[in-house]
Amino acid sequence: MINSIRMGGLVSGLDTDSIVKNLMKAESAPLNKLLQKKQIEEWKRDQFREMNSLLLDLKNKTFDMRLQGTYQKKVLASDDDKIVSAKQKGNPSSSTYNVKVTDLPEAAKAASVKFTTTGLTDGAAVIGEVFDFKIGAKTINVTATDTISSVIAKVNSNSSATGVTASYLQDDKSITFTTTTSGASAAISISNTGGFGAGNKLGLSTGTVDSSVTITDFGTNDGFQSSKNATPGNIEINGIPYQVNSSSFTFDGVEFSIKTAGTTQVNLKPDEDAIFKSIKEYVDKYNEITDKINKKITEASYKDYKPLLAEEKESLSEKQIEQWEEKAKSGLLRQDSLLSNVLTQMRQSLSTNVQGTGISAKNDNLSDIGITTGTYAEKGKLYINEAKLREAISNDGSGVMELFTKTSSSTDASTKFNESGLAQRMYDQLNSTMSKLTDKAGSSASLIDNSTIGKGLSRLNTDISKWGTRLESIENRYWSKFTAMETAMSKASSQSSWLAAQSV
Repeated sequence: MINSIRMGGLVSGLDTDSIVKNLMKAESAPLNKLLQKKQIEEWKRDQFREMNSLLLDLKNKTFDMRLQGTYQKKVLASDDDKIVSAKQKGNPSSSTYNVKVTDLPEAAKAASVKFTTTGLTDGAAVIGEVFDFKIGAKTINVTATDTISSVIAKVNSNSSATGVTASYLQDDKSITFTTTTSGASAAISISNTGGFGAGNKLGLSTGTVDSSVTITDFGTNDGFQSSKNATPGNIEINGIPYQVNSSSFTFDGVEFSIKTAGTTQVNLKPDEDAIFKSIKEYVDKYNEITDKINKKITEASYKDYKPLLAEEKESLSEKQIEQWEEKAKSGLLRQDSLLSNVLTQMRQSLSTNVQGTGISAKNDNLSDIGITTGTYAEKGKLYINEAKLREAISNDGSGVMELFTKTSSSTDASTKFNESGLAQRMYDQLNSTMSKLTDKAGSSASLIDNSTIGKGLSRLNTDISKWGTRLESIENRYWSKFTAMETAMSKASSQSSWLAAQSV
């Protein structure tokens, strides 16, 4: 405990505080080394955990690669997409569908009729004539001040009663009447008793258009479309006839889209693109992880850059501290044996031939399917010959699957390794290495750290605490001595003054 009474050079005039601080700097050297060692160990722990996270990422990817489902993805393909295309919507029960399209389905049609206006430049032009006409039983009154737009508005406001709407096209100055419903029952009937005005500027004529209309009903100069019920299409699937109401329909977990009459075959076959993508993504992930680990174990080491102490940071900017610590952290895992071994084991897992029955003789190694290792300087980086890999997937998909997923029942470690597929080996090896890394550096997800580094940090904390107590005691001792000196000098000064006073 620090003394409450400290005399800081009141009599001697010494800068006692600075003297004690300088003395304590020398005394604190062992503690500073412990603090720096603790910081280094914490940095190492964090870097090991970072490497473990990278391996976890690769392990998760490896898990997918050891599943046969990764290599058994299917895709539907038509021999002629111009006749029929298909895509999977459920679980097809067949792998082949012979499809014959005889007739395409037709949707129900609405009735419509078009009239061409005369002498009116646009929808805002005033008609200037008075007349009435009927749509069905509903009368539409046209006044001298009406325009094309206002007449259309009157027609549309009565559409719920007439079942007919109107529209105007400026380009060819036409008015079109269309039924609001489709099918044979949809009809347009236009009539009047006094004509459509002297000039018939709207170009209207009487008549009826429905599913039985003829071209003479509204005159030869007007366009029209008769209403029509929907008609189903006629197809055959694997020799069985069906009628379909839409050009796209789902049958047996397959969505077929028929486009024209003809015959084609739809097949459920391996999705070679998806399998290729899975393997390529795995190789890319492997290269990414091994590159990061290689950089970590070959990182330059700067031994002159020790962790900064608290008082050292006080005189530096944040940028300077960041730059210093970047150097201090560099190379802490340089040539680490555990990380070096994991790279070696990973390369062995992928480069050793897979043995045992079930493996195609031509596809028992990565190089057989177009995946090779780069130069020694590239430290095991993998390269893909895309054409060769696609060829292997297409010609021997089951062999490619076995190359990655094959399992071994052997209890002998060496035999099991040689007989296991590449992904199986890699998964087991990653599990083992990650367990070792956790033993060494612990896990940030765990509240209790019983790792090797964790236990070492615990001992360092104990030593740091002891040194803190010891330095406090040393500092108190220094202050005690200086205080005693000041006290003695004060007494001596008092005695000298007394003696001087007696001689007067």
